[in-house]
Amino acid sequence: MSDELRGRLESAFKSVTKDWKKAKRQAGRDDRVSPSALNRMRSRTPRLTIRDVAFDVMESAYQKASGRGRYPANARQIYYAARPAILSQNVAASLDSKYFTQTLLKDYLEEYQPSWDVVWDDRGHIEEPHTGKVIGLGGLAVREYIAEFTGDKFDETPADKPMARIPTDGPALRYGGVLFVEKEGFNPLLKESGILERYDLALASTKGMPVTALCDLLGELRDQGRKVYVLHDFDKAGFSIAATLRKGTRGSRGAGDVVDLGFRLADIGGLEREPVSYGRTDPRRNLRYNGATDEEIATLVNHAGGWGYSGERVELNAMMADEFVEWIERKLQAAGVTKLIPEDDVLASAYRRAQFLQALEEQAEKLRADLTEQTWTAPDDLAARVNAHLAEHPEMSWDDAVWALVAEESEGDGDAPAA
Repeated sequence: MSDELRGRLESAFKSVTKDWKKAKRQAGRDDRVSPSALNRMRSRTPRLTIRDVAFDVMESAYQKASGRGRYPANARQIYYAARPAILSQNVAASLDSKYFTQTLLKDYLEEYQPSWDVVWDDRGHIEEPHTGKVIGLGGLAVREYIAEFTGDKFDETPADKPMARIPTDGPALRYGGVLFVEKEGFNPLLKESGILERYDLALASTKGMPVTALCDLLGELRDQGRKVYVLHDFDKAGFSIAATLRKGTRGSRGAGDVVDLGFRLADIGGLEREPVSYGRTDPRRNLRYNGATDEEIATLVNHAGGWGYSGERVELNAMMADEFVEWIERKLQAAGVTKLIPEDDVLASAYRRAQFLQALEEQAEKLRADLTEQTWTAPDDLAARVNAHLAEHPEMSWDDAVWALVAEESEGDGDAPAA
């Protein structure tokens, strides 16, 4: 038996037997509990909690939300399916969705580990450099993005429209790392600055603490040799964010060793500081656990008294735009971030592809000039043909049907229809 399981069993036994233990202490000389005390213990109904009721209805709520397991179930769908049953037990006047999805549901999944397909809402996004592709940081969106990752192999003689940039999905051939920024408000500035393209970095941000979907994605990117560079405020939340990205959320993988670009103590000289209060809870142990140095803790928590703990913090917003961009560039250079350039065999393959496509484009222009001199006609009964084709293929659009009719005629004649 594991220590964790032994501890849980011990807690359960103590909870169940505490009334009996109390009654035994109060027993008479004959070491017998009175019949009336026994009856009171036997008839007492245990007090239900929200957690008890939620765990009882969780299976049925998931089945309802997922269509009996046919589809992925959003965490909030499970919440809406479970809420009426939970509130009907009068264990609470209301049920907070965040508490249900982030605590109760995750506790249940961790404890029972059912083979459910649960996804969470997007809370932030990641954007690729050069392609402009944006992926929401929700469970389903991240899962689909990872499934579509392309490797470092590509067609040197593609049949589709020539394009200079090799089509990719994911990090291969596209970006060498991820820049995570605590605040989404900096995203327009970072994109306008050109930093992401100059250093071939994807840009990620979340609304608040990093979410499971992001940590899972960063774990996948770590396996592919991509590093994560973190920008955060100089405060308790900032250190917690960096630590969460490193270790992952409960049930997620995490990025492993992230590069903490700052703010750290060395970065805040000359910047405006603001007071911060922590109440009566001492934050120093948490700060130290999440990687803050003793000197940083002394700034963040510089007063501990009868009224609680307080200190100073500095936000990323304390830097003006041009100063911010210059500071990030210095940080990235110091961290050794460079452009992504693939192996020689990949470069050679890309060169041959470019040769082929540029020659193809040149020939296509010549062919276009010849074909534009021809006269192209449409059949008189085209509408009837389109209707007949759509009757056989109702999933098509009308223009897809027109394209299919021309393709069929070309295959039959051996040439495109021409007058």
